Amino acid sequence: MEFRDIYFLIPENYRKKGILVAFSLFVRAVLDFAGVVVFIPVLAQVLEKGGSVASVLKVAAAAMAFILVKNLAVTVLTRFRSRYVFSLYTTLADNVLNRFIGKGLLFIKQSNSVDLANKVNAVTMTFTSGVIMSLLNAFSSALLLAIILTALFIYEPLPTLALILVIGPFMFAYSYFLRKRMKDLGVIENQARRDQSRSVFELLRGYPEYYINNAVEHQTGIFRRNLSRISDVRIKTESYSSVSAGFMEITVMLSIVLLMLLSMSTSWGISMTFGIFALSAMKILPSVRVLVGSWQTIQSSEYSTEILKNIMSETGEPHEQPSRPVSFTRDISLKSVSFRFGEDDRYIFEDLSLEIGKGEYVGIKGHSGIGKTTLFNLLMGFYMPEKGGLYVDGVRIDPDNVRSWQHMLGYVPQDVFLMDGTFVENVAFGAEPENTDRKKIELIFRKVGLWEWISSLPQGMDTRLAEAGNSISGGQKQRIGIARALYKGASVLFFDEATSSVDVKAETEINRFITELSRTDASLTVIVIAHRQETLASCARIIDMDRLLKMNENR
Repeated sequence: MEFRDIYFLIPENYRKKGILVAFSLFVRAVLDFAGVVVFIPVLAQVLEKGGSVASVLKVAAAAMAFILVKNLAVTVLTRFRSRYVFSLYTTLADNVLNRFIGKGLLFIKQSNSVDLANKVNAVTMTFTSGVIMSLLNAFSSALLLAIILTALFIYEPLPTLALILVIGPFMFAYSYFLRKRMKDLGVIENQARRDQSRSVFELLRGYPEYYINNAVEHQTGIFRRNLSRISDVRIKTESYSSVSAGFMEITVMLSIVLLMLLSMSTSWGISMTFGIFALSAMKILPSVRVLVGSWQTIQSSEYSTEILKNIMSETGEPHEQPSRPVSFTRDISLKSVSFRFGEDDRYIFEDLSLEIGKGEYVGIKGHSGIGKTTLFNLLMGFYMPEKGGLYVDGVRIDPDNVRSWQHMLGYVPQDVFLMDGTFVENVAFGAEPENTDRKKIELIFRKVGLWEWISSLPQGMDTRLAEAGNSISGGQKQRIGIARALYKGASVLFFDEATSSVDVKAETEINRFITELSRTDASLTVIVIAHRQETLASCARIIDMDRLLKMNENR
């Protein structure tokens, strides 16, 4: 790990704030040093022959008052440093998430969601708390050490050099022998935590399949093994900390012996010299321990710097970048589109062209795996073709205007995503509950045939879907998805096998509702993917993908 990598990861505005943080650490070091110096007059009063108890108490009271004010100031400075670090964490986590989202649907589908979530949450936290916070703590301790040792050297050079000769080799030996080991432990722990999260996520998501196939014990075994790996790493880390504490005690003992021997020859005598060095040791030894502990944490957290550096070095656009406006009054068309998922993959489409007019009710059919959902993702602008393009009213859709196009769309997939929220939140997707049009939502629920059921629930539209529980059927989920698209006011509705998982009655009702929508709103464009002929029966036009792609091959 190099400091330039850390500098690269810190946003420019935080670099400027970092100067203030560094200054606050210097002020704190000066205050901590003053907290040592203020007790020297007390020590002198105690050691002075003929000194009165009253004079000692007077000086001690003044010293304690200063320490109280100093600690209040240190608390304020510590909060300033902590706010800086955790504000940096929120900014970095937000930046990483936006970069992932900005890479688009294809990237997300081809990535491991648990790994992405780990990088957004855990890796950014490890970098800010394990690297940045530890660096700031080490810098603060190093400043205090430098100030104290400089003052001691001016006061008594020989004992100070002896102290440095005792502490210095300990720090060097400890860092030299454990550096690589601590770095490796950090990588192991990160991998184990990622695997642990994945095993839990997969077990809960695939609960029926794991039970039916007697695979629960296997999956929980993976979970337990990763718990053991994490525990093993933590045990070793604590052991290394314990070793450092033992070395520190030996260092303290050697320092005391040296100071006692050397202070006997000073003009102040053993009492004053030893007293001053003892007061200094109250800050020196804890500072050394903080330095060693911070170094240890930095080494075990170093992997986070490499991960974030790779993420930030890749190109990626924010998911809500400014978008050129797009109008849709005539048609949507794919012109000579060729698409494949990767350079080594086969082409899903080659030189594909089709056109859908505004207001059309179009069905798309074809055998499983032919690319119907891929076609949808191309039409919605989630996938960008390798050749050719998507055009709306003759305007090519590209990264600069795709968000404007997507704002016009409504999408109802086979498995509608329902978040852990109320019915209102799931329909007015992405809007704050207080900013939603509840009358419009109620009207839409009536249109899609859900109002009678929802109004019978104890909290009506404010019932959380998790509380509605297993009473939500496949058909009701689809209707909620349709309600979401209608609330948005979409100009184009995409239905991707939206009725394949519901019973015949629910399918008939949903198809009837979609047909009625198309008839009552001549400007609404509806595009449906379906296997069942009953679903396609109401479509004004059907695009047969098998026949279309075969025609392309024969051209």
